[in-house]
Amino acid sequence: MRTSPAIVTLILAGLIGIRSSASAQSVSTRVDSARHTVTIEAGPFDVPAMDSAMLKEMQMEHSDMHHDEERRVFRFDWPVDAVARGYRIELRDSSGAKLSRALLHHLIAINFDRRQFIYPMAERLFGIGRETPDVSLPGSLVVPIALGQRLGFYVAWHNDTGRDIHGVRVRITMDWISRSAARSYTAVLPVYFDVDNEVGATNTFDVPPGRSSKAFEFAAPVSGHLVVVTGHLHDYGRSVRLEDAETGQTLFTLTAERDAAGKIIRIPRKVFLLRPLRMREGHRYRIVAEYESPLPDTIFNGAMANILGVFSPDLHSKWPTIDPNDVTFKKDIESLPIVVPQSDAGASGQPRIERITYSQRQPH
Repeated sequence: MRTSPAIVTLILAGLIGIRSSASAQSVSTRVDSARHTVTIEAGPFDVPAMDSAMLKEMQMEHSDMHHDEERRVFRFDWPVDAVARGYRIELRDSSGAKLSRALLHHLIAINFDRRQFIYPMAERLFGIGRETPDVSLPGSLVVPIALGQRLGFYVAWHNDTGRDIHGVRVRITMDWISRSAARSYTAVLPVYFDVDNEVGATNTFDVPPGRSSKAFEFAAPVSGHLVVVTGHLHDYGRSVRLEDAETGQTLFTLTAERDAAGKIIRIPRKVFLLRPLRMREGHRYRIVAEYESPLPDTIFNGAMANILGVFSPDLHSKWPTIDPNDVTFKKDIESLPIVVPQSDAGASGQPRIERITYSQRQPH
């Protein structure tokens, strides 16, 4: 579920992404009532190949290289009176042919009208990385989204194919169930825990040679149950876990599947449907990341570690609400400039850039 998820600004400007074809970009939504899907499509993007120097550095250091470009959000309104059940991502080239998802370093979806669980930020509805599969919620779980709620997403690229790719389109398909049909379903919300989250900035950190760890503590703002979790790590990441900070008990560990060089292949997903994991309001918890680098030098800003989860609150009414005047919340919103669809572009043909406002909207 950065976001995502996902979640996150990345470093090194050698990977050019959204900016390269901004003059032609647009976003559109399409509802298929027969299949119960909403399809959101944005583009086209020109995605330059990483240069030879960057590829050589990656190969020498066995590292994953990213960028720190301005995030541009493709915004849309949720077009149906329905709740969400899952999503899948496709990349298509200018001819419509399917492209490898490995081209996409991450995609982060945002709900501007709901706050995150522990951070005073706009909700990251979901986030996917190169290693993240498509998601369908298990059992009778659904994520509530109100008709007209303001959503959006941004992307970052990782083009190590050796060739520039033009006219790329990002297609997100979200499955839904009508609100009336979902009355017997369990409403859950996405949660996000990061070991180094700096709102409006980067959440990367350094990795020294050998084994190392990084941790972050927080208090749960509302009681409820974690029912599904997964995570995100960069290369040389061993695991990320959640602990009870008051007792020291490990609640769960997500151990990365890695190749012989330490590169991440997959992060597992854990489902606690039969025995959901209880979290208590005001109780302190800790997220801990473990890394092990075989390199002789520190990798600066080379790591991330977060847990993405699905949380069932005891009382949805107690979920933290948006305070648009909160300094930290403002910093988050200011870091998310919005691309106005091409049909609304100015006389120059260039898309306008806006930022979300709350003066005429009651936050959810």
